[in-house]
Amino acid sequence: MHYKRSNKILSAVLAAVMAITPLSAGLVPAVAADTTASEPESTTAPQMTEEEKREEARKKLEAQIAVLDADLKAAEQRLAALAADSKNTEEYINALDEKIGIINQQLTVLDEQVLEYEEDIKVLQTSIEENQKQADTLQAEVDKVQAELDDLNEKFMAKYDAYCLRMRAIYISGNYNLLTALLTCSDISSFLTRYEMIKAVSKSDAQLLQEIQEQTEQILARESDLNEKKTALDAMNMTLLSQQNELKYKQDSLTQAQENIASKKITLAQDKAESDQLFAQLTAETGMYTEYRNEDQALTDAAEQQIEDLMNGIISPDEVSDFTTGDRDEKPTVIYNDTDVYNRSDGVYNMTYPVPGHYTVSAGFPNYSNGSYHGGIDFPCPTGTKVVAAQKGVVAGVKRLDYSYGYYVLIYHGTDANGDKVFTLYAHNSEILVSPGDSVYKGQQIAKSGSTGNSTGPHCHFEIRVGGTRINPKNYLSK
Repeated sequence: MHYKRSNKILSAVLAAVMAITPLSAGLVPAVAADTTASEPESTTAPQMTEEEKREEARKKLEAQIAVLDADLKAAEQRLAALAADSKNTEEYINALDEKIGIINQQLTVLDEQVLEYEEDIKVLQTSIEENQKQADTLQAEVDKVQAELDDLNEKFMAKYDAYCLRMRAIYISGNYNLLTALLTCSDISSFLTRYEMIKAVSKSDAQLLQEIQEQTEQILARESDLNEKKTALDAMNMTLLSQQNELKYKQDSLTQAQENIASKKITLAQDKAESDQLFAQLTAETGMYTEYRNEDQALTDAAEQQIEDLMNGIISPDEVSDFTTGDRDEKPTVIYNDTDVYNRSDGVYNMTYPVPGHYTVSAGFPNYSNGSYHGGIDFPCPTGTKVVAAQKGVVAGVKRLDYSYGYYVLIYHGTDANGDKVFTLYAHNSEILVSPGDSVYKGQQIAKSGSTGNSTGPHCHFEIRVGGTRINPKNYLSK
């Protein structure tokens, strides 16, 4: 840069003069002695006239003006180059902000999916546990009925085997004809005896047959009951299998959603860092060179005025000032000058935390811990902590001593991609530092935190309102 090079040349010249001065001081007496020996006249240098002093001072000022002009041209050239590059840079920044806004919205959807999956998993796990208990109960009933059926079958087979032996004995003995058995009696006494015996045997056979029939009916009934319970058990097991498959799908979906969130947050952090860096670099460098240009112009004007005053005799040559610039190698201060709001852009959702350094949430969205509605999120912080604009915009309103919000600031940020107006609100402040109509940049201090209004302690209550509806600010904030 010209101003740096000029300053370095001037410094080198001054250093050379200072280095030569002692040597010259040592040589003057010797030269003067020789001159005195040969020529007795005075050796005193002739004094500069007032006109000569004025002319020398004028030349000095003109030399400084030349350096300032070079610095001024260099600053203007750099500003022109920045202006030419700013459009592309701003378009890229806007594209990044658009991407960040979309990712923020995707994160909101994913977070909602995670909550839904987690709730579904809880419901499924509870249902599976209950159904498993029912299946275990049915299995126990099936086992019990099966044991009873086995016992009935065992008793039936014993009765059946006894009856089969009886029939076999009758068949072998040939006493299968009751009439023949009675008519072959030799006397009445044997007839009566045989009759009574046959009647008893018949009664026994009839009882045995009845018992066999009853046991057969019991077996059929228990078999039917067993089949019903087995059918119910099979259906329950199928339900359990279906629920377990659904649970695995939900768990896999939950894992995938959580991985997507982690990946998107990494991308979000990278894009935000790049956007903030580019924006800070552009605005800081523009501000720095604008300051340099203004400084050079002011010094040039002042030097030209002194030349005029000098030539008109208003000031003396001894009153001429030094108009060189100071050291400009310091790090430029970041100054955000962009006050334009977004228009139909998702970039509006790329917001910073309203209380830098304070990220703990004491009350979330949409409910307090007691279940009552809460339209934003609360960031606890000491009274007087800096509260900043979450995004660039225009102050839409401020209010003091509102019963609910206390001292609050409402900022309009433009419209999102759907055309819905986006506002942010900062409540319970102790002091408001902006006025309605003020343009604010992202990260600009707008208030000091406090506990005014309906508040239980110092904090910043932060809301995002889209189309008149409060939404959860969580996923739209990044550090």
